[in-house]
Amino acid sequence: MTSKFGKKVPGGTFRLLDGNEMPMIGLGTYDLRDQDEVDFAVNAALEHGYRLFDTANYYRNETQLGNAFKKVLPTHNLTRENIFITTKANIRSGDVERNARAMIDNSLRCLQTSYIDLVLIHYPKDWGVPDNNPSNPQDRQRMYKVLEEYKDSGKARSIGVSNYETRHIEEIWNTSRHRPTVNQCEFHPHLTRRELVDYCKTKGIFFQAHTSLAKQSRSLYEDRTVNEIAGKHDVTIPQLLLAFAHFQGIGVIPKSADEERIILNLKLLHAPLTHPEILKLNALNCNRSYSDCDGWNVL
Repeated sequence: MTSKFGKKVPGGTFRLLDGNEMPMIGLGTYDLRDQDEVDFAVNAALEHGYRLFDTANYYRNETQLGNAFKKVLPTHNLTRENIFITTKANIRSGDVERNARAMIDNSLRCLQTSYIDLVLIHYPKDWGVPDNNPSNPQDRQRMYKVLEEYKDSGKARSIGVSNYETRHIEEIWNTSRHRPTVNQCEFHPHLTRRELVDYCKTKGIFFQAHTSLAKQSRSLYEDRTVNEIAGKHDVTIPQLLLAFAHFQGIGVIPKSADEERIILNLKLLHAPLTHPEILKLNALNCNRSYSDCDGWNVL
């Protein structure tokens, strides 16, 4: 079945709480800043069916992505409406609202678009303040209200959060006019976040994974169970880790500027993991994070 994305999207889509449709598999763009590299990655991704592109103010590549979309989309007979763009805005304490509006407006300008499909709060606090800063809860509330403004205006089609814990979501769940549709968090067999994943699913919040490949952790990549299951499905360890998320209904956004890898990442769909295999991989959880996003420590 085709959709607004112009063709059948590899991995399918998820219908968010607000009714908007979001691809399950996307291209992450963290650390991609060279314009030629971004152009190549966007072109290769579109060529092979990707329609979701994930960026952030913090990544400093929104301008390059905006240029790439303007240049590359027409070559695939696609328009802005045929892709899904996610960006993330940081909380900046002080005048939270003014800072948030400036950041989102800048994203709109850089991406050369009149709307962004999904705007997430990147982290549950200003990265420059302590985890236990007493103003963190208030800053989150103020920031989220700005996202609601952009949802109201249509400049943000959907809104959500990233690296949020259950308690952070609960703060806004019953007071928000537009409930968060997505929570993007680190997820892999060493950090399965079972309670958080289950909570999000219960609420209808789409759980999307970042750091799915666990920064190629040697202890995970050499694990006997991981290698046995990957061998059984004739896939690489990265493909298995992406499949581990996908076949639990979790979105993935692997980053790459290499066309072969962009293609190979889709081979995760060739590894339909069984329930017992997923249980075995979940059993490897040791609450080990490979990113700097430890939102569980944030007041």
